[in-house]
Amino acid sequence: MPAGELRRLRALARIASQQELAEAEEAARIEELDALEASGRTAELSDQEARRILGISALREDEKYVTTDEVRRRLGLPR
Repeated sequence: MPAGELRRLRALARIASQQELAEAEEAARIEELDALEASGRTAELSDQEARRILGISALREDEKYVTTDEVRRRLGLPR
């Protein structure tokens, strides 16, 4: 990334509200997932990568992987 672009993004982050930052982070996650889907690479994602993209926290007590229900809930899809 060019240094000028990085400085611009940092300046925007300083003046943005918490809501705007949260919305931008969500939009970036969606764009990343869309790019992975378009390239056919979603099956290559590790559980940890999928959690990061979806904004899902680390594993809970006895959980071993991201459940379909958790992904659907996070994406706002019906069960």
